[in-house]
Amino acid sequence: MRAFKGSLQLKFVSAIICIVVPLLGIIFFWQAMAEERQAWTQMINQARVLTQQIILTRQWVSDSQGVFIRQDSPGARGGAGFYSDLLETERGTLQRFTPSMVTKRLSLYSLDQNLYRFRLAGLAPMNPENRPDEFELAAIQSFAQAGSREYYVLDRHNGEAVFQYSAPLFVDEACLSCHKNYTRGTISGCLSIYLPAQHVLDSLSRSRSQLFLSALALIVLTVMTLYFLVRHLVLRPLGRLEAMADGISRGKFPGEMHIGSGDEMDRLGRALQDMSGKLEEGRSRLEEKVRSATGELAKANDELKTLDRLKTEFLATMSHELRSPLTSIRGGLDYLRRTETAADRQDYLQIMDKNLRRLVHLVTDIFDITRIEADKVQWNFMNGDLSELIGEVIDILSQQAEERNVHMRLPAAEPMRACMDMERIEQVLVNLTENAIKYSPPGGTVAFDLVRAGGEIHVRVTDQGPGVPPEDREAIFKKFHTAPSSGRGEKPGGTGLGLAICSQIVRAHGGRIWVEDGAGGGSVFTFTLPETCEG
Repeated sequence: MRAFKGSLQLKFVSAIICIVVPLLGIIFFWQAMAEERQAWTQMINQARVLTQQIILTRQWVSDSQGVFIRQDSPGARGGAGFYSDLLETERGTLQRFTPSMVTKRLSLYSLDQNLYRFRLAGLAPMNPENRPDEFELAAIQSFAQAGSREYYVLDRHNGEAVFQYSAPLFVDEACLSCHKNYTRGTISGCLSIYLPAQHVLDSLSRSRSQLFLSALALIVLTVMTLYFLVRHLVLRPLGRLEAMADGISRGKFPGEMHIGSGDEMDRLGRALQDMSGKLEEGRSRLEEKVRSATGELAKANDELKTLDRLKTEFLATMSHELRSPLTSIRGGLDYLRRTETAADRQDYLQIMDKNLRRLVHLVTDIFDITRIEADKVQWNFMNGDLSELIGEVIDILSQQAEERNVHMRLPAAEPMRACMDMERIEQVLVNLTENAIKYSPPGGTVAFDLVRAGGEIHVRVTDQGPGVPPEDREAIFKKFHTAPSSGRGEKPGGTGLGLAICSQIVRAHGGRIWVEDGAGGGSVFTFTLPETCEG
């Protein structure tokens, strides 16, 4: 997990905000949602009550076969229905109002008071004014198909929010007296109520604004209160402890430290003060021991430098002095191999030649690594073509590869120029290639690859040998560490200096060298060289 960087004060404030803001935000959001649900629940319940009142009124009118109202009364004006049914009485002419006509007159009365309006809609109305609109068609379809008992939506009419509610109307026995084409128990239409909802939305908006301002004020107050408490009880004592610890780290031990909080911080300050005194006492004793040990270490270091110099000089002198007698022995051995014809003696001479080659190789390696470690090598850095150099190494080692039935492959590529000492990099390539040939099975392939990446040239030498265990991949580049057996009953046969010399040469070039597993088995030795010479 990635650490959050910043001062403790910033972390405390961030933690307080991250806890308080979401928590209070959730509480006030839930409160706002609850108020909204309550408002719409009241709106729905109001619509349900009005619907039941209207349906009961219609039921009473229907059960009474209509109601008669004086034709010249205010309640009868504009109440002409689809047909007229008049009754002459001593008090004047009475007109019979059907349930639909009563519903219409009640709707007009409520609309005049700007309260609400409602209307009837039928599937096959006798009055064309009672044809259903889109909302009522959707409601009737919901009643018929889904079996629902109410249907409502929030819509806008003339820029004002309107809550539309609809309930189904079922055909009963009284309805059949006028509507002969209906069937008892079926849905004949619906009763739609239109309630003004703009005041509800405005009230909810004001309530949300008040809740938001209240939440904001409470959040600010809570954060400031908690921050003040944390700063006074935690941050200020910690600041004093930090100053004390910083003084101790710079060797300034305070005499007395008083936090004054009377809690754990105060006890921590006293403990830190005690520790400071003990550290000061311990430092005095340690300085005395260090002064004493420094003189001994300086003397031992001088002795080690002298021994290392003598060792380097001895190895360099020994390897140099051994070259002349080894060259003479090599010449005599070559003469004997040319003049001696007996088969058994030739076998012995061949064994002697093989071991002499190993001895010469060992002496050469010791001479090289001692010169490199003594920084007595004259480097000749220049821009050279690695592709051409690898081709020369393949030519040099082609006979050795043919004897072991190993193929060497270098894909055709454009010239890859790098900054290098040609002779030393050739030594690295020869060493890596000889090892690859040695550990590859008969019929195997040693492959070379050159890749340009990030201002460097990556040189890869891939074999098909047994590979290098992960625990040995760093140790093989140290002196006198030999690789494990190839698995074919052969001993490694190396001096343990070849890869160490390769590592020293590559490091002198400012590069890196490592080994990893090949994709199809074996090992991949990779080293890098800079593309250009600096300076």
